Amino acid sequence: MKNGHTGIIVVALLVLVAVGLAMYGPSMVKEKVAPAVSSTARPSASIVTAKGLVESEEEIEIGSPVSGTIRKISCDEGEMVKKGQVLVILEDEKIRAEMRVAEAAVREAKEDLNRLKKGYREEEILEASSDVKRAEAVQAQARDEYERLGRLYEKGAVTLVELNKAKERDDIAASELEAAGARLDKLESGERKEDVAQGEAAVDRALAELRHRTALLKDYRMISPFDGVVADRFRDPDETVDVGTAILKIINTGKFRVLAELEETDVGKIAEGASVDVVADAYPAKIYSGKVYQVLPVVKRKSQQTFDPVASFDVNVQDIHIRLDDYSSLKSGMSVTVKFKK
Repeated sequence: MKNGHTGIIVVALLVLVAVGLAMYGPSMVKEKVAPAVSSTARPSASIVTAKGLVESEEEIEIGSPVSGTIRKISCDEGEMVKKGQVLVILEDEKIRAEMRVAEAAVREAKEDLNRLKKGYREEEILEASSDVKRAEAVQAQARDEYERLGRLYEKGAVTLVELNKAKERDDIAASELEAAGARLDKLESGERKEDVAQGEAAVDRALAELRHRTALLKDYRMISPFDGVVADRFRDPDETVDVGTAILKIINTGKFRVLAELEETDVGKIAEGASVDVVADAYPAKIYSGKVYQVLPVVKRKSQQTFDPVASFDVNVQDIHIRLDDYSSLKSGMSVTVKFKK
């Protein structure tokens, strides 16, 4: 009897399950089946994003124009600098010594030119005139002696040797008189135009050399081309540098922008003027608004580093330049995420 009752109960349960499936099964199946998608419907467009960096539009590496030794660096990393401020001085004693020589040459050339333009002093003319008179007296005496010995030679009273010596003294005296007369004529007539022109040319050459040395001296001092901040300092005082060696990197903090790297799969989706939302990794709760002002027409290898360990550099990207409405709290080099709006 007990086994009979158990069989009846099992059969009853099976009947109840069958009835339930018949009543509610279809509706349960309907809920689980997804509605069909129309063949004409379009999927919603995905939002384009890119990683980027805050950077300065204006930055420069201060490099040495000449080879030399660094004497002084007047700033360090993170310091603000002003336009025209001297940042680096190289050892310049040698070029300064050359400048002093050039300055002395200019003074000497100008003095010579002034003397040429003013002519000779009266004392010099008087002295030259006296020299001429002395030369005339000596030459007259030598001529008289030569003529006297000539008459004695004809009588056989003196030798030919004595006569020739007298002739030599007469010739020397005549040459000295001619030189003295020429000098006096020059002093009395003043310098010739050719001499003045040569003096002016000498002044020009000396001034040109001085200007050259002055220009070289400027190369031993490196100044800031704009107001900014020292981003990097690559060298220290007493180090020797070659031409072109970078010493400092200066950035203009008043001209920030965002450089976004748009992956190649999204190239062509962003145009100049597009609005963006930018979130800095350092300030995830703040959104910076801005616009795209330049889309570079070049695709290149990715260069920005990120903190994502699985991010690959083996991808191509397009550089996008963005100008924000507000840069408060942002620093050069900060990583950001850019969301491009439609």
